[in-house]
Amino acid sequence: MDTIILDILICHTIQNCYLNTINVVLMPFNHSNTDHKPLVHETHLLINDLQKLAGQVGLLLLGHHRHIAAILAAKNGTAPPSTNVMIDRAQRQLTATTDPEIWKRDGWLFQMMTWISVRMEYSGLNLISQAPHTNMAQHGIDGLAIVLTSTKRIEALIIAEDKYTENPRPTLKDKVWPEFKLFEEGEFDSQLVTQITMLLGNLDDDELETIIKDDIYKKENRIYRAGITPLSTHSTPKKTKRLFNGYDDCVSGTNQIRRQTLTFRQADIRQWMVNFSSLIYDFLETQRP
Repeated sequence: MDTIILDILICHTIQNCYLNTINVVLMPFNHSNTDHKPLVHETHLLINDLQKLAGQVGLLLLGHHRHIAAILAAKNGTAPPSTNVMIDRAQRQLTATTDPEIWKRDGWLFQMMTWISVRMEYSGLNLISQAPHTNMAQHGIDGLAIVLTSTKRIEALIIAEDKYTENPRPTLKDKVWPEFKLFEEGEFDSQLVTQITMLLGNLDDDELETIIKDDIYKKENRIYRAGITPLSTHSTPKKTKRLFNGYDDCVSGTNQIRRQTLTFRQADIRQWMVNFSSLIYDFLETQRP
C-alpha cells in the first residue's frame, strides 16, 4: 500500500508541474519538495502572489470554500455574495489586539493557507476535503481530506495538524507527535468515521459501509501532515530534518511518504501575519454589497 501512496505523490507532483506551467496565474503560491529520507517528506510553501492569496483566504473567512476549490481547479465563476454583517465579523476577527487573540488569529489564517495548499497539491485527483474551520481555535482535526479511486474507495486519508509558532520543535514534540500517535493507535477512529461519512454523504449506505469496514481503519492508507513554521536556524536540509526527529516514533514505517510536513518560513512570522491580515481586511471591503 505504500507504493500506492507513493504513486499518489508522484501523480500530484506531475499535476503541480502542469499547473505551474499552464495555469500559474491562478495559484497564490508555489511549492518546493524535499525528501528527508527516511524520516519525512517536506513541502515548502513559497508565496507567489500575496494579493491573490489574501483574496482567497478572505473568501474562505466568508465561508466560500467551494468557490475557492473551483478556482484552484481552474474553473471560472463569480464569488457568491456576502452580507455586511459577515464582512464586519471577519474584519473584527482580523484586528486582534491581545497576544492570545493574535496567536489564535494567526493559527486560523495559517490553516486557511494549508487548506489551499492541499487543494493545489492534489489538484487533478478526486480529492474531497473538510471545510476550513469557521472560528479561531476551533476544536477538532485541523485538516482532513481523502483521495477517492474511480471505484469510490479511499486511496489516501490525509490528517493534518497546523501550528503557527515561534517554538516549532517543542510544539511538534509535545503537541503534534502525541496527537498523530493517538490517530495511529485508533483513538480517533470514531471521529474519522463521522467526518468521512459526512464528506461522502452522496454515497449510498452500502458504499459507505464498505469504506468504513475496509478503508478508514487501514493505517497504510493514512498520510500525516504537520504544518509548521521553522526558525531561521533551520536553514539547511540537515537542520530542517532534525526539526522532525521523532516523527517515525508516532507514525511507523520505512516509507517517509506517510510522514509529511508543510513548512512556511518567514523572518518574523507575527509581523508577516499582521501585514497579511491587513491585506485580507482591505480585500473584504471590496466584497461589500
